[in-house]
Amino acid sequence: MGRSLRGRFSGVVRYTDQLVRALSSTLGRDLTVFLTRADDGLGDVPISRIRAPFPTPNEYFRAFWEQTVVPMEVARLRPDVYHSPNYILPLALGCPTVVTIHDMFYRDGSLHRLRSHLYLQFLAGRAINSATRIICVSRYTRDRLAAQYPAAAPRLRVVGEGVDASFTQQSSASVAAVRRRFGLEKPFVLFVGTIEPRKNLARLIEAYEQAVRRSGAPHELVVAGTWGWKTGAVGAALEASSVKDRIRLVGYVPETDLPAMYAAADVFAYPSLAEGFGLPPLEAMACGTPVLTSNAGALPEVVADAAVTVDPLDVDAMARALEHLLCDPEERRRRSEAGLRRAARFSWETVARETVDVYAEAIA
Repeated sequence: MGRSLRGRFSGVVRYTDQLVRALSSTLGRDLTVFLTRADDGLGDVPISRIRAPFPTPNEYFRAFWEQTVVPMEVARLRPDVYHSPNYILPLALGCPTVVTIHDMFYRDGSLHRLRSHLYLQFLAGRAINSATRIICVSRYTRDRLAAQYPAAAPRLRVVGEGVDASFTQQSSASVAAVRRRFGLEKPFVLFVGTIEPRKNLARLIEAYEQAVRRSGAPHELVVAGTWGWKTGAVGAALEASSVKDRIRLVGYVPETDLPAMYAAADVFAYPSLAEGFGLPPLEAMACGTPVLTSNAGALPEVVADAAVTVDPLDVDAMARALEHLLCDPEERRRRSEAGLRRAARFSWETVARETVDVYAEAIA
């Protein structure tokens, strides 16, 4: 594992980082991580490391390294099991294998870049057909995968994700500091995620406009995330919005600031069209922030009844739910308390223990 430990934290990068950290307390130096970067962000975590012998500046170099160098290193190491946390396995491995499948959306060309769609379509399918065991991060992902690959069903295991201990209720000083750092003087609704079609930000912008115009709520909408791909709809929604002066795009928020950013928000809104798990709503809940999210994909499974869930395609329903949260402090308090209880059920220690159980199955 380790190919995904690169660049800014999001999605699979966070999953891999937290899983390695949690596994290290159990496996220690028995855990060898293949890495593409000199700076893996893991600091002094006590694991063994094997780094790529040449630079891997883009996905093509990383793919070449994974399919050529990694199998040779695996043959030399002769590990008990090889685990890829990111859909793809090297084509030639002589040991038991485990692959994590986060979602099935790579099969939909409208939700990914064409090259990513084609690459994942081929190699993820091959990994699913060949892996000794397959970890799915939710029952939703497991059920979709079993429907697409019936022969893989006996090898599927559900192991969810966890919430890092840094995501917790924050001190007033930490919240004040992050407000100053990002110039957030007014109350706000927060969105965190890459700006891409699947995250549904264009509809959130429309719903936010309706909610604040009807209610007179003073809240801004703060968008924390980098621009991804196919962003035309979001750009058009921003340009057309009558409250665009109240929509703040703050870009990527570092991991050190993210808990306080969540805690500073009155509402966290995450109306994603499709998630194989959906960690940001849990992180927001762990910080005590009420959550409005989608009733699609794995999100209802993850948030249960602790969050307000809406049809992500229904802008009016989203606007009404957001308006209610903004105007009802008691409802926000109830959702905050429910979210804290829900998030407390997800830990990376549990994920690591269940993952090791899957390793044992693969080896047996």
